Amino acid sequence: MFFKHNEKIKQRNVNIACWCTFTVWAVLLLINSFYEFFMDKEFIASSFTILVIGLVVFFVVEAFLNIYDRKSESSRNL
Repeated sequence: MFFKHNEKIKQRNVNIACWCTFTVWAVLLLINSFYEFFMDKEFIASSFTILVIGLVVFFVVEAFLNIYDRKSESSRNL
């Protein structure tokens, strides 16, 4: 009811962006835990900052893939 099907969304690009986001989050949390273990302080102290970094990565990767798909489709049509 709240989420209507949108034909403009390319599911493949969203899936790739999700994997990139989870990879970035995993690497950041791993670095943060090692840094905290060895240096006794956090690399990134705010969980909100880690969340925002992941969301920015998601939207940037999805936008880049959409632009790449549009350019590759237009070059195929020539």
